[in-house]
Amino acid sequence: MFPSLLLGRLLAIFLLLLSYTAQAQQPATRVLVVSPAVGEVIDSREKATYHLFPYYTAKEFSEARFVQVLAPDSAITLRTTLTDGRTLLLPVPQSEFLAMRQKINDQARALQPTTGALPPDSLGRTYRVTLRSGTTFAGVLRAIRSQELEFTSDEPGAIIVGRDQIVQMVLIPQTETKDALRHPTWGYVGNGTRVFFAPTARNLQAGEGYAQTIDLFLLGVNYGLTDNFSFGILASALPGVGLGNQFIAITPKVSFPVSKTLSVGAGVLYARIPDFNSNATGYGAGVAYGLATVGSADYNLTFGLGYGFTGGNTEEQGFGKSPVAVLSGATRVSKRLSLMSENYLITSGSGGLGGLYGVRLNWARTTFGIGSFYVAPFKSEGAFGYIYPVYLDLSLRFGKTAQK
Repeated sequence: MFPSLLLGRLLAIFLLLLSYTAQAQQPATRVLVVSPAVGEVIDSREKATYHLFPYYTAKEFSEARFVQVLAPDSAITLRTTLTDGRTLLLPVPQSEFLAMRQKINDQARALQPTTGALPPDSLGRTYRVTLRSGTTFAGVLRAIRSQELEFTSDEPGAIIVGRDQIVQMVLIPQTETKDALRHPTWGYVGNGTRVFFAPTARNLQAGEGYAQTIDLFLLGVNYGLTDNFSFGILASALPGVGLGNQFIAITPKVSFPVSKTLSVGAGVLYARIPDFNSNATGYGAGVAYGLATVGSADYNLTFGLGYGFTGGNTEEQGFGKSPVAVLSGATRVSKRLSLMSENYLITSGSGGLGGLYGVRLNWARTTFGIGSFYVAPFKSEGAFGYIYPVYLDLSLRFGKTAQK
């Protein structure tokens, strides 16, 4: 039995040598890094973020890497592992590999500025976050990590999102945090600086502005020069009327926050009133007012007093003896809809009430107001003397269109 045992051992050694020889003859390979943004192994999250490998579905894809044989002019191979355990090999031309590298790098640069440089005091502050998937939520930033951010909200538990999934991250002022956490998906649609026509004591931010048209024939632009001072121009565009007979006004306003829920302000609406019955250029008139506003951008109540004045070619110049009081408010009832009302108490002459009521439709950069006027002289019969359903207001926001 000794010869047969020796023969078996010699055969095993021979087969082992053949195996080592075969392995030694196989060419060595290396893993290629298509971009530092994804590294050697591309996982399913990176595939979705950079829109890679559209020929594999998200459900079947597990991971992939690029490999190349260590030999001159050797081809690049995409080695893909699927969730069912299979591994697929796909040749990739050099041009396609380089194009994929450029695509990943461009996308990485586009994503980086979103949350790349958060201020030192950002922890504990409330942000409205929009993700690549289209989801929007509001939360308090609790932790900052190299690849992800952690938030808390009114919902139980924490919210953790990857930095590369964030499209927009907007800081919400302290006065608006309660509303934002209560309705995290509604979004920011303005700083609550006016109701319909009447202003509030809240101001435009520096660099924030809007252009508007009222009933098509009245055009206006307002812009925040600082966080406490805004300036506007209002002009008519009546068809068939020369430029000299058009109405034009300026509307400067200053305002200051007293607390999280209270702002005070003052301003002037000064207009050139055309004189259609003479060759004169018209005369100046306007109203100087003071305001106090309680609430937030979406929910607010404003009380104000204004004194009218005249000048120019009028016989009676100066301020009126009796003020006009205004009480206005807005409440946002859904993502797109706000209820609006502004009411004026006229104390001069026979006196009376007047104002507007209606709704405003909200979008990120656009608002559309639909309202009706009412006039109720004190000496008229009935609760409402006249009703005019004619107020249409289209506004387009520009500049800084997000809260700072």
